[in-house]
Amino acid sequence: MDRRAQLNLLWELTIAHHKLRDQSSFFGFLWSFLHPLVMLGVFYIFFRYMAGSQVRHYPVYLLVGLVHYTHFSNSTKAALRSLRSMRQLTVDTVFPKELIVISWVVSSSIDFVISLGICLALALASGVSITLAWLWIPVLFLVQLLFTIWMGLLLSCLYLFAWDLDHIYEIGLRLLFFTTPIFYTRTVLGSGLAQTIVGLNPLARIIDAARGAIIDGQGVSLPLFALALVVNGVAMFAAYRLFKKLEPRFAEYA
Repeated sequence: MDRRAQLNLLWELTIAHHKLRDQSSFFGFLWSFLHPLVMLGVFYIFFRYMAGSQVRHYPVYLLVGLVHYTHFSNSTKAALRSLRSMRQLTVDTVFPKELIVISWVVSSSIDFVISLGICLALALASGVSITLAWLWIPVLFLVQLLFTIWMGLLLSCLYLFAWDLDHIYEIGLRLLFFTTPIFYTRTVLGSGLAQTIVGLNPLARIIDAARGAIIDGQGVSLPLFALALVVNGVAMFAAYRLFKKLEPRFAEYA
């Protein structure tokens, strides 16, 4: 299958998944955005006088974190189950199976883009000024997309051989939520083990960079950005190679 045919197939799969998730209508998207909005309300009510007392534009700070985490969580969970949920395509059809996984991630990313747009609109409404640093937002989106895709490829192929992985991953996502500075700042962690764990969290770094660009007008450090690209590029290569190595056995285990 040539590159053009693969792109066309990826597009068709993405649109199909988007419709299956009931996101093709306004109310379908509204339900998907309701979760981060409810979480925003809860955390703002209970943490604005503690973790958020020293944070400028704390509602925007919260929403940026929640939107990024929700995208990563929803996308990777969908990718994990994608090969089994599309079992007929996985087993009976000859084409690159990674397109199934990537299409689920891209489908979820449509909501992510819309949510980011709403987040920026709310930031402007709350008094945040547009700066040149906002030009980093699409770049950071692509970094998160790359991170999510390789995680999806890794999870999806492993899940076929270990069906308990979905339960383990749910626990992992809960741990990720609390080890990502969504409703708190890194300054409250001190300089101990918790600070080290958060510092090693790729999602936390993406969220920090997005907040810096949106709220503080800070550009992204080029050396850190280059490092993020290298790390994600290597991880993507490794995940893809493992996926293709296991692909001949998918029909047996799907």
